[in-house]
Amino acid sequence: MKYVKKFQNEKGFTLLETLFSLVLFLMIISITTSSIKTFIKRNYKHESVNRLELDNFMKEVQKEANKSISYSVHSDILLFEEFKQVTVSYRKYATIIRRQRLGAGHEIVLQNIKDIKFIQIGHKQILIKVVDLNGGIYEKTIRVFTDQT
Repeated sequence: MKYVKKFQNEKGFTLLETLFSLVLFLMIISITTSSIKTFIKRNYKHESVNRLELDNFMKEVQKEANKSISYSVHSDILLFEEFKQVTVSYRKYATIIRRQRLGAGHEIVLQNIKDIKFIQIGHKQILIKVVDLNGGIYEKTIRVFTDQT
């Protein structure tokens, strides 16, 4: 009896308070999920270059430049010659940039590209200028430590 009297004096949540807190919780969850979806859609441009993919492409070209014995720059193609006359080329094909080794096969290294230009700067530098489908322009200068052919 002593325990029953103790619990009778305790006040808990009423059904109305519980329903109100549940409705409030569901409203917060629904607003949060819809705002996250909107935030993701706003920050993701479907036809822009993926920055991580672009950085990897530029690092890959720099790596090719470092291990090549000669190179050749044209406006739409970049050629590197490795040891034993192995050629590696980078060129645009449709909306991608592909890497070819020995002129066979291709590896996609960059997507959503409108245009790419390879420009010889001075004696040992190559400017790579990439334009994505949204018109965004990205530039990077690559240093080359070999002779130009």
